[in-house]
Amino acid sequence: MTVSATDIFAFLDERRTCAIERHEVHATTFGNLRRSLRFIALRLAESTEADGPAVAERLRLLLSEWLTVPIAFDASVVESVLMLGDSMSVEARWGRDVRRAYDDARAAAHAIQNTENPVRVDLHDTIHRLRIEGQTWRIYCHKKARVHFESIFNDEPLPGDCFLHSIKDYRDAFPADVLVKVGPLRSRGWGSAPDAVISAPRFGTLIQIVWSGCSDEDDFGYDPVALASPSVPSPDTQYARNPSIQWTRRTLQIGHDDGDQNGGPAQDELKLFAHAARTRELRSATLVEIDDDHGILYPPQLSVLSFDPDATVEAFALRVPGETLLEGMFVVQPVLADPDLGGLHAADGYYSRIWKEHLRRELSRNPAELVRHLRAAGLDLLHVLSRVKDWCRPPTTVIHAPQQRRHFEILINVLGIENDTPTQTYRREWWQLAWYEIAHSRGEAIQTGLQEHEIVSDELITILGDQVPEIRQAARAQSSFQIQIPSGKSLIGVVRFHVVKAIEEGFLAPENNLRTICDLDTIEQWRE
Repeated sequence: MTVSATDIFAFLDERRTCAIERHEVHATTFGNLRRSLRFIALRLAESTEADGPAVAERLRLLLSEWLTVPIAFDASVVESVLMLGDSMSVEARWGRDVRRAYDDARAAAHAIQNTENPVRVDLHDTIHRLRIEGQTWRIYCHKKARVHFESIFNDEPLPGDCFLHSIKDYRDAFPADVLVKVGPLRSRGWGSAPDAVISAPRFGTLIQIVWSGCSDEDDFGYDPVALASPSVPSPDTQYARNPSIQWTRRTLQIGHDDGDQNGGPAQDELKLFAHAARTRELRSATLVEIDDDHGILYPPQLSVLSFDPDATVEAFALRVPGETLLEGMFVVQPVLADPDLGGLHAADGYYSRIWKEHLRRELSRNPAELVRHLRAAGLDLLHVLSRVKDWCRPPTTVIHAPQQRRHFEILINVLGIENDTPTQTYRREWWQLAWYEIAHSRGEAIQTGLQEHEIVSDELITILGDQVPEIRQAARAQSSFQIQIPSGKSLIGVVRFHVVKAIEEGFLAPENNLRTICDLDTIEQWRE
């Protein structure tokens, strides 16, 4: 059942006043962990060491997640911190100050292991109270964070319809007494929420559970029309965005934080990291999710070749994600033949079958030893074991493999796969040929022989225009499929179609990771 405009107007007519109840959580030990990792991340972001900025980026990812998702304080926290290695090597690479901060972070991570995260405790108590009071409520969170919320309520499972993950979910949801949100109000990046939460509320009270120091965006919910109106009162908070709605606000302190050794208050890592990210060579990007595990980042306003199965004219066209390229349409990725690879196609999966079999064998034999060898060889990723298990998966939308070329080379070297096949005739290392196969599967090699994007797109639109009925039929049956370019055409290869499941803004990513299929876990690190 879809919510109607009548329902919304009736709700707003009954509630001329809305409230924000901010639960500000303080915890000394977690505060020490935050301060230590923040210091390391900001210091290494400016490091001239080759891997310093990369390590800083992973620490930013950790802290951003911890501050906006109700994670459990378990062994994974310790494992994430220990990714830097032993203290002596940290000092040798980045100096004594970083080593001291690292030792403090390790001590804090061990101290909170297997203790209750106060955010989870407060969240459990809040939902339990709402249930007892018989109030209607919703939880707004990113869909990948949902599992963390659900893990809190093993004793009283959460209903599936209580979650809102997008502006569409919010727009389609029936009004509720309470909306629950973990983390500050941000329109982009980690813990983001739609501005409509403030400019067009569909709840009586917003209960916001945040770590100390994490502030809302200054212009969240900004409505220039409402603010320009002479009828708008002069608010003493930033939440009087809609002149027809009055906001009240109260803050509850949960726990305490003694501050750092110098008595400094908690700082806002999310704002610090966002500012630092803008100084690096990263590009703004929009995420187009194509299945539960993968997505493609596109530069803003980039026209993407796409297919609209419902269009009566111009089924194929160049469209802008979030504007003219919408959910339910298909992104179109040509994978053209590369003559230098002897006609190799990613779909063949020849190399992936070999290295995945080696990897599965080593993983089953001694996973701990495999992880140690990979780390020693320079594979400096978070949660290496879970990544390795993911790489063992059979191909789906893409060939599951390391996201970076150098990481894949390390993997193949550790597995000990050598050039023992006839592919040596192409004068390339075995791992390089295997990498090209992976790159093809991700759509990275889409313009061989015709470097201009517009030329390729125009040519494909002409070629595919003759096959619209067959393609439309395939689109109705499958969310991902491919077709062979007919023989005798100017292009040689296959064309892949991926349905657009969701579109999300708020990413800053390296140039070489745009326009190519990436796993969503990797993409998460580039949230602003």
